Amino acid sequence: MSLFGDFYENPFKFKRSKKELMVSRSEDWSAAILSGSSDLVASESPVPKAIYFALLAVVVAVTSLLLWRLFALQIIHGQQNALLASGNRVKVSTIVAPRGAIYDRNGVVLARNIAQFDLVVTPSQLPKAKVDLEAISAVLGPILGVPNGEVLLKLEEMQKSSQPEAVLIAGVDREKSLQIDEKSRDLPGINLETTPQREYLDAGMLAHFLGYIGRISGEEWEQNPEYRPVDMIGKSGIEKSYEAELKGIAGREQVEVDATGKPIRFLARVEPTPGSNIILSIDFELQKQLYAAIKQQVEQAGSKAGAGVIISPQTGEILAAVSYPSYDANLFAQGISQADYDRLINDEAKPLLNRLTSGNYPIGSVVKPFISIAGLQENVINATTTIEDKGKLEVPNIYDPSVVYTFKGWKLEGLGVVNVVRALQWSSDIFYYQVGGGYQSFRGLGEHRLLDWYAKFGFGKKTGIDIGEESAGLLPSPEQKKKSTGESWYTGDTYNIAIGQGDMRATPLQVAMANAAIANGGKLIKPHLLLSVRPGDGQDKVAPVSVVKTDFIAPGNLKLVQQGMEAVVAEGTGCCSIKSTIPVAVAGKTGTAETSSEGFDGKNPRTKPHAWFTAYAPADNPRISSVIIIEHSGEGASFALPATRDVFKWYFLNR
Repeated sequence: MSLFGDFYENPFKFKRSKKELMVSRSEDWSAAILSGSSDLVASESPVPKAIYFALLAVVVAVTSLLLWRLFALQIIHGQQNALLASGNRVKVSTIVAPRGAIYDRNGVVLARNIAQFDLVVTPSQLPKAKVDLEAISAVLGPILGVPNGEVLLKLEEMQKSSQPEAVLIAGVDREKSLQIDEKSRDLPGINLETTPQREYLDAGMLAHFLGYIGRISGEEWEQNPEYRPVDMIGKSGIEKSYEAELKGIAGREQVEVDATGKPIRFLARVEPTPGSNIILSIDFELQKQLYAAIKQQVEQAGSKAGAGVIISPQTGEILAAVSYPSYDANLFAQGISQADYDRLINDEAKPLLNRLTSGNYPIGSVVKPFISIAGLQENVINATTTIEDKGKLEVPNIYDPSVVYTFKGWKLEGLGVVNVVRALQWSSDIFYYQVGGGYQSFRGLGEHRLLDWYAKFGFGKKTGIDIGEESAGLLPSPEQKKKSTGESWYTGDTYNIAIGQGDMRATPLQVAMANAAIANGGKLIKPHLLLSVRPGDGQDKVAPVSVVKTDFIAPGNLKLVQQGMEAVVAEGTGCCSIKSTIPVAVAGKTGTAETSSEGFDGKNPRTKPHAWFTAYAPADNPRISSVIIIEHSGEGASFALPATRDVFKWYFLNR
């Protein structure tokens, strides 16, 4: 019997030691081979071809099935199965940071936030199937009061957008927002965001200086990639200049959503960091007084516009600033309508123009304190120098003496013999013609030294005010005239700019800072509206005083000019309403700037001169300095001075 047969007949027969078993098996195999037995040899015979091909067919079929299934799972249904495989996913939403508020120096709120709800779409999170977008439209349409088809069209457009986020609907009211929030599970890819909307509380009196915020533009987004394309950003004024301090840092919220994008549960939240508050140097009560005074004089003069500023001459802090007429910045912050925008643009009074920083005007006789400093510093005149004002100068043409040019003073019969103090007191044009351009044997400054001193006082360049938007004015020169007109510079050109006329142009703010340099003892200071930045920890960061130029006026020369400006108010062209009304001594200078070479024709109001008045007080230790201009109104003493008087009276009785 075979080996296996013996095992099955008597299995206990094989219960031998391991060594015996191995010997036994070896002997049995050897015997089988030697005897030529076919029992073991048969187990090594070839597999039939039919069975081989059958097995191969089974292997190929199973492998093909597995490969197809793998392709279907990973390629055809890959995205869906990835979600199903993970069960859920995490959706990260932005929490917009509250924007910092803006206050005046006494804590009066000038700009604050109010809640606005926006529907923000994340295109990458929108469902791909049109049927799902139709479902979203069916939810939103009735709530928003918009046809479903319009909502669907917008969603389809946004679905193709390359931007990470876009605003579907801005300014959703509170009731609708609550309804949308209740349906949020049915609105994958759409978030209801609370966006800080600006409310300006200045009644339009500071619009040119506070500025406004608005939705970030495509160009701004490219320049500020850290923002989202749906964020708000400062567009002008303080809002733009201090955007980094005001905007804050956005927070984040993580929510687990299912495979369809519907929220399941809240996971985590990082609270936003609010923006810092901005404290301005503005005294809003004083601002009201200045605005009202300028408005009153504009209306009384039959004018359309004016501007003014009150400054702390020692620090450059702007206490009040007016560009009249103004506008309501809330129109822009809330998204201005085309009708409102067209109205502002087409208004001939140009309410959008910041006249204080960007209005270019001939400045007339308010320039005379600065040319007085120039003449004294360059030793063209001194305290004892006198010139006879006969009411006019007659200057022959250097090429043809038969041609005589006449330069008139404001008083045709003349002011008599004047020195620098009296010339300021009575605003002698004849005196300053000669100081600037010379006459006969009297050698004046000449155009180059005169222009150089105007530049030292800041004319012809921007003041550097911290709202950014300003003009440099125009300080003409022989080179500039030759280039623009092809004509040479004449003595008459020097005469004109010596009394603030001709091609010379300046902004009221430039005049104000030059005037402050006389008030503070000879320091040209950069003006600023920022008093301090107040972050969340309450540790104010105070704006520094920035001195542009100092020690460029000898004290004795400065004192002479100050005496002349005090004499203007005490008994000169600025007498006597200020002297009788204000409880402190005031120094000032009147100015009447011609706007037409032919003068006022009695018919066209646009040919009336601009009325100017510069001032500071108390005269012996100035706390405030000011400049006011009333456009196309008449004499400076008749319109700009009364506005200054009213404001100074209020200030020294209430501050």
